[in-house]
Parts: sequence; structure tokens; C-alpha cells
Amino acid sequence: MITVKTYPELSNKYRETSCVAGIRLDQGPPRHVRLFPVPFRLLAEEAQFSKYSIIEIDVEPHGKRDSRPESLRPDLDTLEIVGEVPPDGDWKQRYKYVEPLVAPSLCAIRRDQQERGTSLGVFRPTEVSFRLTAAEPWSESKAALADQLDLFEQDLAPLEWVPLDFRYRFRCADDDCPTHDMALKDWEAGASYRKFLRKYGERAVHDKLRERWYDSIFTPGRAAHFFVGNIAAHPRTFMLLSLFYPKADVVQYVQESLFGD
Repeated sequence: MITVKTYPELSNKYRETSCVAGIRLDQGPPRHVRLFPVPFRLLAEEAQFSKYSIIEIDVEPHGKRDSRPESLRPDLDTLEIVGEVPPDGDWKQRYKYVEPLVAPSLCAIRRDQQERGTSLGVFRPTEVSFRLTAAEPWSESKAALADQLDLFEQDLAPLEWVPLDFRYRFRCADDDCPTHDMALKDWEAGASYRKFLRKYGERAVHDKLRERWYDSIFTPGRAAHFFVGNIAAHPRTFMLLSLFYPKADVVQYVQESLFGD
């Protein structure tokens, strides 16, 4: 089940790629998995999955280039979308897959990384605040890559630079949490900027983005979780990859079903 699909990054080696992660359902208990590289926009239309799609795909280990235990190299020619876990209003079924993997905190995930090499995790933050900040512009070399991609892929819309970072400041459940500040990499966040800019214009886009990515998610009725993952070259550096926000009463119901009297 796909849980993470980040906004595309330009790449000298892969031209363009997204970080794709999910929950593996085929072998024993659910566990995190990362598929890389996935040049998502270059996939055939019938292979372009959404978050919470169920896919089947052949994979192999990366070897020395990426030793993270969750990372696998996908054979994209074998990718098949076989189902979807629908929201059903409250995300109950989605949460049943996610719940066994929920860590106590980001601090705990980082400790697991040092001890076991863990590179993906999901947890529930506390004391969350949100702000939009100016994003770092593409370098000249990245802009050149975007132009080259346009030449190679005539039917592909140019990749657009998103000039805003969606930043969340939060604390963990750990008593000694130093407070964290992370930018969201989710594909949907970048896409919503482009959509809202066209629909509402420059004046209103910030307010509409705040409504979508903070006001409607961090409410008493929702139990917001963060999916995070680290960088192969800098394993202690984690990024905020995706938000997951089932209804709060669903979280309580599932937890009571699993651990109740």
C-alpha cells in the first residue's frame, strides 16, 4: 500500500525521480518499504498509482549503493496496480495497516536508525505549528535538466519549481524532545500550490494552503501522523515525506480493538 509519493526531484542519473514508500503486505506482518528510483511522471499512464493504491512489483536489493534495510530497486516494467484502500470517510482500513508501524516519536525513530539502520517511520507529533517560507530556487544545472527533460519527453508537461516550503515545527512525545522543524516533500503539497495559485491567485494562495495543510488536518477530530524517511548519504537526516490523518475516534477504536480488555 503506497503511503509516500514525493514531489519530483531532478536528477542527473535518472532525469527525474520521486521518493516512493509504502507498507509491504506480502510477507508476514506489515513493514515499511522504499522503492527507488521511480521516475513517476515518466511511467505509462496505466502504471501511475496514487497514495493508498495497492501495487505488485518485482524488486531486488540495491546492494552497497543503498544499504538502508527498507530500500529496494523496482523493476518498473512489472508494476501493476491491483487495488486501492479507499478512505471510507474515516480511514479506518488505512489506519489498520499503518497502526502496527507507528513509532512513539521521531526521536525514537532516530534512535532506531543509530541502532538498526532504520530509515523509514511513522509517528504522531505534538504541539504542531505551520508556516510557509520561500523555497531555495533551482540551481542553473537543475534548470538545465528541466529543459532537457522537455526535449526528451515531448508529451510531458514541464516540471514546475514550487517557490514555497511547507514547514512544520513540532515536538515528539519524548519528554526531552529538542523540537523539530521539517519541510513537507509530499507530491500533493506541490500540486496544491499550482492548483490554488491558478484558482485563487497570488493574494489568496497562502491562506488556502494553510487551510488545506494545517487548519483542516490538525484538529481535535483528526489524529495527524507524519511519515518520515532519511537520506542514504546522510542517514541521520530525516525528511517529512507525507501526512496521514485518520479520524481520532478511528485511532481510538482500532487501538482498543487491538489492545483492549
